[in-house]
Amino acid sequence: MINDEELIKLALLIKNEEDDELAKLLEAAGFLFVPVLLKYILGAEDKLDDTLQNDYEETWEIVQKLVKRFKNRKPPKAVISVYLNKRSFKSAMADKVVPELRKTFFGLFDEFNAKWSGPESFDYRTKSYRDIEKWLKGLPKLMDLTTKDAVAKLVQASYEDGKGIKWLERELSNLPEFERKRARTTSITEGLRMYSASEYEAFMQNDSIVGKTWRHTHGINDPRKGHEAADGQTVAKDELFIVNGESCRYPRDPMLSAKESIHCHCFMEPVLIEETK
Repeated sequence: MINDEELIKLALLIKNEEDDELAKLLEAAGFLFVPVLLKYILGAEDKLDDTLQNDYEETWEIVQKLVKRFKNRKPPKAVISVYLNKRSFKSAMADKVVPELRKTFFGLFDEFNAKWSGPESFDYRTKSYRDIEKWLKGLPKLMDLTTKDAVAKLVQASYEDGKGIKWLERELSNLPEFERKRARTTSITEGLRMYSASEYEAFMQNDSIVGKTWRHTHGINDPRKGHEAADGQTVAKDELFIVNGESCRYPRDPMLSAKESIHCHCFMEPVLIEETK
């Protein structure tokens, strides 16, 4: 039988292999600065995973108290939501995860800025930067709503057909909202969002860049047809791309709907002023 130490080593080996595979995928997709990007993604993943694990423990404690109070009747969803407001999830996200993503934005901006010989100072007054800050500040609430909705449905379901507290404990522990997979998927999605946002910001703050070209990563399973069709679309740097009928400034722009943003592997290329002469 495998012991705890061997199990930990095996888990770390699997994670390292997954990280190496992610790096290969990012390189194949055409992303720049992959070692830097990967470092930021993994940093956010670790912080988010810790936050989700702590959230599970807090949620289970709250749920037990809730069920104890509502022994004979199903609690309304609104009441469950009020109970779940006592969790520290949103503040933990704001204190631990959001700073990691903000660090990702500025770290990658420096990389892009250096590559394209941009200005020495960062202009904090741009609308695109304010939009990213707004997105980051709203991310904890967005993720919290998803968790609360899933937990509320589970709690209410536990009152049906006498499923009870043991069933609820088992199902709660298996909720995707608390799994490391959520931490990984979110950190990749948000890390790539910061990648594109920082690249766009580097374009906007650089007078030598006048346009941008949308590039679709080929070889991705089940690609979005609209994203494939957008490959090669070139516009002025301050104009919007039209992708699958939606307008956006860059891939994974907060302007996009979730269905056009999540799991997007597209990227941009700059159009230099010297190329237009």
